[in-house]
Amino acid sequence: MAQERHFFCSLKKEINMKRKELQLQLPNVAEIPAWVLRSIERKIKSGTLILVSAVCPDYERADRRFTYKNVGWGVPYIAGQHLEVVKALISQIPNSVKVTYHVTLADTEFDLPLVMDHLVGGDPNEFLQRCQLSCEKILERALEINLPVKSSSRFTEVFPQWFQLYELALLQFKQEAKVSSSTGYDLESGAQKRVPLYAAMAGHEVGVEYCREMVLRQWAQYAAWGEAARGVFGQDFVMINHSTPNLGRVNDQIFRKDRERIPILQLSTTTTPE
Repeated sequence: MAQERHFFCSLKKEINMKRKELQLQLPNVAEIPAWVLRSIERKIKSGTLILVSAVCPDYERADRRFTYKNVGWGVPYIAGQHLEVVKALISQIPNSVKVTYHVTLADTEFDLPLVMDHLVGGDPNEFLQRCQLSCEKILERALEINLPVKSSSRFTEVFPQWFQLYELALLQFKQEAKVSSSTGYDLESGAQKRVPLYAAMAGHEVGVEYCREMVLRQWAQYAAWGEAARGVFGQDFVMINHSTPNLGRVNDQIFRKDRERIPILQLSTTTTPE
């Protein structure tokens, strides 16, 4: 009887996919752009769906917000939400679709002295070790809830060209900010708005110039992630990420050129301390 119910549930999903456009109800994902839904639907109809998460380290939270007073080595809060999104998505698509899931964790703050002094007493190796332990915990949790997870790795470990791509993107954005008034405006606006975040990560007040450098840095990280992920996971995956004004840089023309955009499932959750 249980096998019959399983068969008919799967058949119902197949029929619904053929009758109408894909609709997904995912936890902490408020709205999915139509083009992203169409891209996911094409992948589902092809029989293969590759999902790749980009998550933050295990930054401390209290009273339902990030405090950045410490960094742990457990399953990061944001990563836990990603796992729930993947679980919900898989439950709403035909069982015949082969789903592969990868998690990538941003360990890229290890070279920021202010952040390292605040979070781990100035020891970048300790930070990287905690990030690695978090990756292992994420993998364990994903397997516990029966997700088709294949890897859980740090950015600088899984992406062979990470540093090269990041430095190239950083140089390009710095040059663009000097010659493009719109990019310069975005940089200044982003720096002003994200002062609380960067101050919390450093553990003390920071100046606007520092915030400008951080915005440029994060633009470069997201652009580098997009290109690096294409190299490792192929051209046809779906990204999952928390809500951030930097997310559009994943599909920046610096690297994308004329290729299709990477579809992104964006969580409503942010990492700001307010």
